[in-house]
Amino acid sequence: MSSMTEARSVGDRTQCISALFDESSLGFFFAGTEGHIEYLNFEAARIIGFNSVGEACGQSLQDIESVLSCGLIEAHRSALKGRTFRRNEHRCTNRNGHFAVLSLFCSPYRNDEGEIDGLLGIIQDVSESYGRKSDLERAICELSIMAEVSDALSSAVELEKVIRIILTGVTANQGLGFNRAFLFLVNESESILEGKIAVGPSCPEEAGQIWSQLALQQKSLTELLNDYLERQNAASSPLSLLIDGWRISLSEPSIFNRVLNDARGANVCARDLDEPSMEILRRLHTENLAVAPIISKGKRLGLIAADNQITGKAIGDADVQLLQTFANHTAVAIERSRLHDDLVRHAATLEERNRQIAESQEQIIQIEKMSIIGELTSSIAHELRNPLTVIGGFANLMLTAEAGQYNSEYLNIILSEAKRAESVLHQVLDFSRASRTESRELDFKLLVSKTHELLLSKMRRSQKQPVLNHSDRKMLIWGNSDQLQHALYQFMALSVEEMTGECTVEISTHVEDGRALMRIRFTGAEQARKKVTTTLNQFFGSSTGTQKLSIIVAGETIRYHGGSFGIEGSAGNMPGIYVELPCRNGGKNA
Repeated sequence: MSSMTEARSVGDRTQCISALFDESSLGFFFAGTEGHIEYLNFEAARIIGFNSVGEACGQSLQDIESVLSCGLIEAHRSALKGRTFRRNEHRCTNRNGHFAVLSLFCSPYRNDEGEIDGLLGIIQDVSESYGRKSDLERAICELSIMAEVSDALSSAVELEKVIRIILTGVTANQGLGFNRAFLFLVNESESILEGKIAVGPSCPEEAGQIWSQLALQQKSLTELLNDYLERQNAASSPLSLLIDGWRISLSEPSIFNRVLNDARGANVCARDLDEPSMEILRRLHTENLAVAPIISKGKRLGLIAADNQITGKAIGDADVQLLQTFANHTAVAIERSRLHDDLVRHAATLEERNRQIAESQEQIIQIEKMSIIGELTSSIAHELRNPLTVIGGFANLMLTAEAGQYNSEYLNIILSEAKRAESVLHQVLDFSRASRTESRELDFKLLVSKTHELLLSKMRRSQKQPVLNHSDRKMLIWGNSDQLQHALYQFMALSVEEMTGECTVEISTHVEDGRALMRIRFTGAEQARKKVTTTLNQFFGSSTGTQKLSIIVAGETIRYHGGSFGIEGSAGNMPGIYVELPCRNGGKNA
């Protein structure tokens, strides 16, 4: 009698549940305390994988759980203890082998007396919404990656930095997550693709070391992009050496050229490929490669290739599409970098031309000044020459007259100083005539040799002749040959007139730091050293006031030509004279 009552009770319960949920769009099911399905609607049967409702009734939750693995046994235990159970977005395969994403909610079912009679559950197939959600999350992730890469690229103008940022984004786990990335750029002049830079580990051991270190650091993509310079230099990495110097002809029918010509990325697998394409895969030691062309306004700039050679993960079409997006960013960044380089070069050219114009203007001013000085000195020299001639002439007359015997000492002084003044005027007139010639390229050694010969021709036989030693290196300068020879002669003549009586003189030429150098050095005893020191300090000291006019004019000539002069130490603690002038082309012709 009790069994009949119980059956009636179960039938009433099932009939009641059926009336509530048969037409529902959600999947409802009921399992008794023993864990067997007593009711489910059509939607629940379809989701689980039963062909009909009748086929499902009586099935145990254990059997269904063995297929779905969604927690039905745990849910049944929870219901019998009066607790609810929830599982969201569980990915599984149903009894018919159909992949689905399920959400499950179960609660205890109580009878009229409030006792728990079993489990009432809702099962829902959320595959479509889960897919849309996944697509949305993936799109958001991709946009985030692109935004971070674009932000990093906005502050990079050097081509190498641009390339490193792009390849870091391709290989970073927070980015596209490829194991390795390679960049090839088009050389239009030679019609070839050139291997430039590669990023990524060269072997599994290196990969493990790098990836474990990055995992410990837990850096964001932005942080990785910002500190890429702290990592190993890509230009000298083993992976970069793999493609360094690799030149692929643009006329060769390889997969790289097809990708460039089609302006579309490709998922390359090691099957059904021509020999040039297989050679590319063999050289990169890979069988699956994503390739994306770098195109800007129809112009082929190069391509990015990436693979998962370390992990062996297959490359999907979505990966290729995302790599192509990176390649598009690369095209814009490379074009901007090249425009910046062109602008920098153009600015440098303009700056150099402005400098040359300024120098030309300064040189014109200096030439005008020198011309004016030459004319002025010539005029003054001519004006002084006549009075000096008269003074000298009358001094001679007085010496020959009878009255001259009483004042001969003073008359000789007057005559000597008049001749000395005439000598200075001759030097000034020589400089004035030199100022009228034009500047040109000069052989400094030849100029020194000619000046030395001129000095020897004017020396007295009793004087010690200075020795001339030349450097073997060629020395080209730019200047007025007459002015420079006049200046060099004054320095040489000074050394001979004042010091050859007690010491020997050596004149030599050298090239140092892009400048042609003439040195005048002295050797002699202690007494000679003291005289040389005193004399040079008189003529080159800034505060003595005794410097010769000829040396003043010679010094200004050297400065006008961009050179310098002065005293320097030499062997035996004896000072020497140096004169230096800039070599043409910075001394590269030396």
